[in-house]
Parts: sequence; C-alpha cells; structure tokens
Amino acid sequence: MFRLAIFKNESEPVKLRERYHGSDSLPLKVSIRAAWHMIKLYWGSKDSAYAWFLLSLIVILTSGAIYLATAINKWYKDFWDTMQNYDLDGFKTQLLLFVILATIHVLISVYNTFLRSKLVIVWRKWFTASVLHDYLNSDTYYKIQLLDSKTENPDQRIADDLGMFVTKTISLIIGTATDFATLITFGVVLWDLSNAVTMTLWNGYELHLPDGYMLYLAFIYAVLGTIFTFLIGKPLVKLDFRQQRYEADFRFSLIRLRENSESIALYKGNNTEEQILNLSFVNIIKNYISLIRREKILGFFTLGYLQTAVVFPIIIAAPMYFAKIITIGSVMQISSAFGRVQEALSTFVQSFSSWASYKAVIDRLALFFDSMDASEDIKCLVPEENQEKVFAVKNLVVSSPDGQVLWQDLDFSLKLQQSLLIRGPSGCGKSTLIKTCAGIWPYAKGHISHDKTFTTLFLSQRPYLPIGTLREAISYPGQLRGDEEIMPLLEKLSLSKLGDSLDRRDNWSAMLSLGEQQRIAVIRALLIKPTLLFMDEASSALDERLENVAYGLIKEYLSSSVLISVGHRSTLIKMHDLVLHPDRDKAYTIEDSSQYLRLHENIDDLG
Repeated sequence: MFRLAIFKNESEPVKLRERYHGSDSLPLKVSIRAAWHMIKLYWGSKDSAYAWFLLSLIVILTSGAIYLATAINKWYKDFWDTMQNYDLDGFKTQLLLFVILATIHVLISVYNTFLRSKLVIVWRKWFTASVLHDYLNSDTYYKIQLLDSKTENPDQRIADDLGMFVTKTISLIIGTATDFATLITFGVVLWDLSNAVTMTLWNGYELHLPDGYMLYLAFIYAVLGTIFTFLIGKPLVKLDFRQQRYEADFRFSLIRLRENSESIALYKGNNTEEQILNLSFVNIIKNYISLIRREKILGFFTLGYLQTAVVFPIIIAAPMYFAKIITIGSVMQISSAFGRVQEALSTFVQSFSSWASYKAVIDRLALFFDSMDASEDIKCLVPEENQEKVFAVKNLVVSSPDGQVLWQDLDFSLKLQQSLLIRGPSGCGKSTLIKTCAGIWPYAKGHISHDKTFTTLFLSQRPYLPIGTLREAISYPGQLRGDEEIMPLLEKLSLSKLGDSLDRRDNWSAMLSLGEQQRIAVIRALLIKPTLLFMDEASSALDERLENVAYGLIKEYLSSSVLISVGHRSTLIKMHDLVLHPDRDKAYTIEDSSQYLRLHENIDDLG
C-alpha cells in the first residue's frame, strides 16, 4: 500500500486532518516530509536501478557542462585581450576555439535535456502505476468518497499532479544541485580574480577592498535578493494551490455536463448549467488575476534584480581596472564568473514561482495520499467461510454514515436455488443492506458467510459499461465471449439490433438507453454465472414483459445460484421465493412470497 499518513505521528491527528483537508496549503515542514517520502519511495526501491543509471549520466554531463563553463569563462579573458591588443591571429584562434567549445556545449546540453526527459518518463511510469494499483486496490477509490469529501478531483491528482511532481522534482533538485556545484567552482574563480585593492574616491577618501571582495559582494547581493523575493512571492503558494483546484473543479463540471447531457437536455437545464459553469469559471478568473498580479510584482523585482546583476560586476571590478591591475579581458572574465556565482546563489530568486507551484503540487498529493491511507481504516464486512453451501447473515446491524441504524439484528440464510426480494418504503436502507451483503458497505457489523467457492456479481440500477466494444462491455470484467454465447441472449432480450455492433467501439453508456443498459447487464450475469447475484433495482427501467423475460432467464441460466434483489414493483414478488421487509422499530419480517402476496392484498400500496 502506498502509505503516506502525514498527520499520523502528530499529537492530534484527527483535528489536524479536519483542519488541513480542504485547505489551501500545508505547513512547510509537513510538505518537506511528504516530498521526501514520495521521492524515497521510488529511489529506494529495486525498480529504480535504471533511473540511477540515467541519473549518473546526467551528473556526468552536468559536471562536464560546469567544467566547460570554466573553459568558456577563461576564453572570455583571452578573447577580449586579443581584441585589446589588436592581435588578428589570436582573434582567429579564439574564434576557432569558441566554435569547438560551443559545439561541445550544444551536444552536452541537448543530451542532458534528453536524459532528464527520459528520467521523468521512467519515474512517472512507475509512480503512476503504483498509485493506480493502490487506488483501485481494496476499493480505495470507493471508500475515499465515503471518508473525505474534501479530497476533490482525485483524477486530476493522478493524471496531472503526479507528472508535475516528478518533472518539477527532477528539474528543481538537479537544477539546485547544479547551481551549488557551479557556485563552488566559480566561487574559486571569482576569489582568484578579486585581489585586494585600495581605491581613492573623493576628497582623498580611500576604499580598501580585501581579497575575494567580489565573492563577498555576490553573496550579499544574492542573499538580499532571496529575502525580498520570499517576502514578495510567498502568497504565490496558496494562489497556485487554489488555481489547480479551481481548474480541476471546472473540468469536472464539464465532464458531468457531458455524462448527463440527456437528462439536462430533457430538463431544459441549459441556462442553469451555464450559470453553474460560469460561476465555476469565475473562480478561475478571480484567482488567476490575483496570481498574475502577484507575479507582476515579483517580476518587477526579479527582472530589476537580474538587470542590475549585468552591470554590478563591472562596477565592482572597475577599481582594479582603473588601478591598472587587470585588463579589459579580466573585466569580462570577472563579469562572466560573477554572473555564474550570482546566478547560482540566486536560484531561489529566479525560480520562486516554480518552487511555489511545486509546493502546491506536493500539498495536493500529500492530502490525497493521506486520504488513501485513512481509507484503509474503513473495513467492510468480509464474508466468512462456511461449509453449508448457503449464504448466511447473522446479527447484522446496518447504519448510515452518520450513525443512524437502518437495519437491526438481521438473521437469515439462503440455500442454493433460493431467491430473496428486499422491499420497503424509500429511504429505509434497502440498497444499503444489499451493498452490505455484497461486502462494499463499511458502516455495518455482524456476520456474513458463504462457501469459499461462491462467486459474486452485483448489478446496480445504472450498470457500468466501459468505453470500448460492445462485446467488451457485455463480457466485463471477464474474458471476451463469442457470438454463439451472446447472440441468443441478445435475441431473447429483444436486443437483436445490436448484434452487428458487437465489435464497434463506442461510449455505450451514452449510446444505449437505461433499459438497454440493464438488459446488457443481465446478459453479463447470465454469461458469468455467479453463485451469488445481487440486483439493486437492476430491472427498474424495463417494462413488465421484459422484466419477466430477464428474471426467467436468470432462473434458467442461474438455477443453482442465490439471488438477492431490491425492487419496488409488486410484480417482482412472484419471481422470488422469499420477501424481506422492515417493520416498526428497526425490526423486520421474512415471509414466503406466496404467503406475502396473500397477506398484503393491496400490494401496490406497500412501496
């Protein structure tokens, strides 16, 4: 399990979870700890061997690039000295040397970028596969919705945030390490180039500058720039977090519009949906305006900071030049070396927006993984094994998420070939009970048991049809079935017209009516032949004739199975052996279906 419980070791984890889930930002120490955990998870695994190889190549190329930068820095001095000395032969030699150095620089830069992109793909592939596995494992994708409604848009966190985390981790961390190495290398160069000098200013005042004074000034310049950048740019972290959330919310609203297009069109809800989408988009615009305003302020400072850095090294090298200690070539070399040192020291200034965006991505992933971890604590009733070839329920108590008891002390057992219909008024917990029996409802206690050889299948009111061929949708989630199995069932359920479309790829949930989808689901059950079949209003969209046909086929094809259904129609009673319905004070009654029909003459009033 991809476990990342970010508040688990804190003194009040529940309060912290309630406080920060749904917030705009996490404390910096929590973000750092979460990022380290996510990085270590891959790079500490045996699957990262190839990634370590790629990283080694990147380090070698980066080291070569830094060494090449020192050679180019020396070239600046030699080139400008030949210019100052009017040395034509030396000028031609330096131009040839530049071509060689530039060619090597291009090769190193291109391959360095290529290998970094390769590393991103390798890491992201592993990361996404691992998270998807754990997201789908143990019904986490289902439990996380029951547990934490504040963890919005998990699809965006998997599809976008994982990739952004990997890309930014590699670019920012490798970039920072490169800057550190550059700082050391050119710091030595800059120290060697800045000898002690005494300069007379005005009124006979003398300014004494020590050895390495340019390195000191570069350090002070960069530190001051970093402090001001942090103060100006700090709000960008929350603004980036909100921007990603609002973008995801807007995209999700558009997806819901597409998925429910038929219902919205029938309701004539165009204007209402437009208002909803516009309100969602307004959040994007408002936050984006705040974001670009803050980036504008930061941009004024950082661009001014960088422009000043162009002339600053020349100004501080001027005392030695006018004292005739160095040549113009040395001034250009100092300018280049200072630029490298200042750039390395100012990495935070130049990439603050990227770091802010990176923290926002870390926070979103950390909260998502924390919700995934917390969902592990949600335990559904796992069916126990019995040796009696029956499906048995004992002392079962079923509640709603807020703790309201829906069913109290349920006890019943069903043998093979028996069927049970769960009836009752709307809201009494019929669907919740059948979900509990199917093992996907966590708010229940008691015992459910069946033989270990039993297989199960759950048919809901709105069946799930994956995008693909109709044959794949019918066969889901098992192996593909042939025409000889599918065609007779299509004909019996009045779906012969779909016979020519079995291998056509489409979004069948949008192409087929609800009644057609429910009949496809029934065919799926007939092909899979589960020992336990749960049907939650699975024939509600069928007319009585087709419903009779569907249940008749279930009785024929699944004659040795246990059937548990939820339904309101009175016509379903005669298709089942037993009927379970609630009484007063959470009590219940299980009766033979024929007896139930005799006792309740006005059956349509029962609900």
